[in-house]
Amino acid sequence: MNVPEIITADRKDLDRIKGVLKLGFASDALLRWVFPDAANYLKSFDLWMQEFSKIAYENDLVYSEKNFAGASIWHPPGAEFDEAVLEPTFDAIPEERLETVAKFFEEFETYHPDDAWYLAFIAVDPSHQRKGIGSLLLREALQMIDQRGDRAYLEATSEQNKALYERHGFVEIGKVQFQDSPPAFPMIREAR
Repeated sequence: MNVPEIITADRKDLDRIKGVLKLGFASDALLRWVFPDAANYLKSFDLWMQEFSKIAYENDLVYSEKNFAGASIWHPPGAEFDEAVLEPTFDAIPEERLETVAKFFEEFETYHPDDAWYLAFIAVDPSHQRKGIGSLLLREALQMIDQRGDRAYLEATSEQNKALYERHGFVEIGKVQFQDSPPAFPMIREAR
């Protein structure tokens, strides 16, 4: 059996990175609660990936399986992400849910430490799941973070994902849920 190889992706790979992340999150309960319409999800999440990847590319923090079967986007400690760039996607959120979605993401911000590496997104193409690609993507970044003696932060959007992150040393530090939203779990991995 071939072990998947993890690479640091180049900007020229952006469309392939966005593609695999869009596929991987297509059934994510939280993102599909935010964008329940399929066409709106695809269009909006494309913009999200475009914007979230900018900081990651500037810092060589976009990791991928070499055939783009999975990818992750990280932000370094202290990175400033301007949420205003996502405003064009707000029209795609159901109007009756907009205020709740805003509260949800504001609550996430209360957990997000400025001094930790942030796993903004990680996903594996559903046709390539259960091959260890997610774990390898995590290990690639966590090895670098551990060498620096730093900690890492993320938000798990399912119990299944939370279990994966726990196997890699992350610990749940809260639960975020408002009204009819699915729960999500801020998680931290202390320096090693």
